[in-house]
Amino acid sequence: MIRDLASEERDVFLATDVLVVGGGIAGLLLAAKLRDHKCQTVVIESGGREQREETHPLNRVIQLGNPYRGAMHGRFRCLGGTSTRWGGALIPFLSEDFFARSYLGVPAWPVEIDAALPYLSEVEALFGVDHGSYQEAFIKSFKHPTSVPTEDEDFIARFAKWPAFTRRNVANLLKGRINSDRGLDVWINATASSFDLDRETGRLRSITARYSNNRMLTIGAKYIILCAGAIETTRLLLLMDAQYDNRLFENCQALGRYFYDHISTPAASIHARDARMLNRLAGVRFSQSTTRSLRFELRPAAQRRESAPSAFGHISFESKVPSGFDALREFLRALQRSGRFDRKIAMRVVGDLPYMSKAATWRFIHNQLYWPIPADYALHVVAEQLPRYENRISLASEKDLFGLPLAAIDWRVSSNDTRIFRIYRQNFERFWAKHKLNAIGDLEWLISGDSEGTEVIPLGSDVYHPGGSTRMGSDSRSAVVNSDLKTFSVQNLWISSTSVFPSGASANPTLMLMFPTLMLMLFTRRLADHLAHNLRSK
Repeated sequence: MIRDLASEERDVFLATDVLVVGGGIAGLLLAAKLRDHKCQTVVIESGGREQREETHPLNRVIQLGNPYRGAMHGRFRCLGGTSTRWGGALIPFLSEDFFARSYLGVPAWPVEIDAALPYLSEVEALFGVDHGSYQEAFIKSFKHPTSVPTEDEDFIARFAKWPAFTRRNVANLLKGRINSDRGLDVWINATASSFDLDRETGRLRSITARYSNNRMLTIGAKYIILCAGAIETTRLLLLMDAQYDNRLFENCQALGRYFYDHISTPAASIHARDARMLNRLAGVRFSQSTTRSLRFELRPAAQRRESAPSAFGHISFESKVPSGFDALREFLRALQRSGRFDRKIAMRVVGDLPYMSKAATWRFIHNQLYWPIPADYALHVVAEQLPRYENRISLASEKDLFGLPLAAIDWRVSSNDTRIFRIYRQNFERFWAKHKLNAIGDLEWLISGDSEGTEVIPLGSDVYHPGGSTRMGSDSRSAVVNSDLKTFSVQNLWISSTSVFPSGASANPTLMLMFPTLMLMLFTRRLADHLAHNLRSK
């Protein structure tokens, strides 16, 4: 059931098996899985039921380096967290992403991808997407003819899966479970603010959460998991360390360090010779209740040859005039945020009958989304940023409304980070010509392809996929958590956040936590099984 700390008339004290800090994607999915194992669970969420504004005052940070947009615009404090705005793309890392990459100075992960993949079908079922391949096998089995090149030596065509808009918001997806499960308490407007640690045993006895009126909620738990997002989770660990005289992590060189994101930039404009064929190449495909989007990812063999990190490109369009597509997208996004039907936006969708008619015909014939004409087309490249010790999250001198230090983010994009865009251009130019895609459209590059021209490559921007600042590893000096996501320094504290990923690859991280979205979800489900096993054994 949902309880609101803002409505309580007195301080509250609770005891539970597991305390989950954060009611976003990782927190709610972890709680649901724990309840499958009959573990009594409490979730505390700093925000309310919804966040209607695009920014939240508690997400304010101090920027020390390049502007990091994801600090304010990529985080949402409410039930469902980023899933209330999340695009929803699910795609796993490649197995090679877990390997050591000595040519880049990137160590191997302390766990293999096989530890997470057994949970893939479980997550796919939860979000209602098909169980087909994410690789080129999908397009080979696609019933409609396609011009997507496959089996290229430099690029692999991969297909992300997108759930229906109504299934992207985890809070809406689990609404029935949250409202009816008596073994699950979800507290909103409850911001974690202080920690009670038993110094002798190294166990965290309880966490106290507060509301702005200073009403307090204290929860004692056998196990505690931080699922508050990469930035806030890191800040909470730093706050706990500061509360105990910076002794908890004094031997750890990794806490707050190695902060990274993906870097994205418009790479080329595409001047369409045949807009319909460009739509056939790159348009979203429908597969049962799932939509599939195409990306051209640099193969691991090409990465090794070029001594480069991972990167992928995807083709997008933007209507030159307002269309029914824009209204439809706005309607579905509003439905995702709140779960409510917006009649006014729906009427705008119905108002553009010519587009809706063409879209219905195109889907019937090609099983794809129809791109309105005229439109501008572009190739966007998303690249992995390698983790660097200098990029970090620390505590600022400025305080939040609870009197706690804000997070300070020193995030910088270097010429080594932007080198991948030049490499991607050089290889993709050959790929485009080799497969005669210039018959569909011409590429007008916006980034330099010259080895001497790295300085004119745009810095690009983050894409709200933070990681690295509580990294996973094999020892307490070079890492914050082990391969089971348990902190080395606190005996009953785990972290389920993209901040544990030692490196970012080029996939959306959230799927991966359970291991950035899909991977987060995969590791989260794995963690729930691990905690439930520990509780049963004790």
